[in-house]
Amino acid sequence: LGARGKVRILDTALFATPSFAWGNLTAGLVAVGEFALVFVLPLYLTTTLWLDTLGAGLVLVTMALGAFFAGASARHLAAALGAARVVILGLALEVVGAAATGLLVLLQLGSWCVAATMLVYGVGVGLASAQVTSLVLGDVPVEESGSGSAVQSTVRQIGSALGAALGGTVLTSALGTHVLQQATPDDFARASSWAVWAAAAVLAIGLFSSLRLKASVGSRGNGSPADQPDPDGAG
Repeated sequence: LGARGKVRILDTALFATPSFAWGNLTAGLVAVGEFALVFVLPLYLTTTLWLDTLGAGLVLVTMALGAFFAGASARHLAAALGAARVVILGLALEVVGAAATGLLVLLQLGSWCVAATMLVYGVGVGLASAQVTSLVLGDVPVEESGSGSAVQSTVRQIGSALGAALGGTVLTSALGTHVLQQATPDDFARASSWAVWAAAAVLAIGLFSSLRLKASVGSRGNGSPADQPDPDGAG
């Protein structure tokens, strides 16, 4: 309940917690970058490289494979490096993968070259997404954990919608007066590269946000479990 006895949908005081604020910003930017890429790349693969729908899907599945295997190993990396460092590593790989993909798109290199850079990007997604949730909610009071989790989910959904909008806006703006049916492969490749680089720029901002997140969680997110106090007092 609020100060006047009214039911609050969201306790905005949660954003006064630095790790919660920076963590949600990081998660939202990751979603923006991801869905901008997912929106643009299938269009590029089918319009410029002339792949069919199945072929485009096979190229993009490398991103999912990278995320799957990286997510499974993220817990072990977090134990060794700390969750915050794993998030930073993941965002760095996302930026590198997205920027390299933009260059390949501009040069119109083969689809499997794009698949390779998207694999790097997917590994970054798996590392960052697997650990950011625990950092976001780590400093949230237990009684507010439900609200905190709902906020994070909402931020990701909003980021997804904004990412698709960003990719489409940059793509159409770069095409200029060309409509999709009239654009040459070169026109569409150039426009697609700008959209992919826009996604990479958003992810770079997310990387900066993850550095602020690391600073806000302090030793809780920076060290391995071996660095933390023994709850039983042993050692």
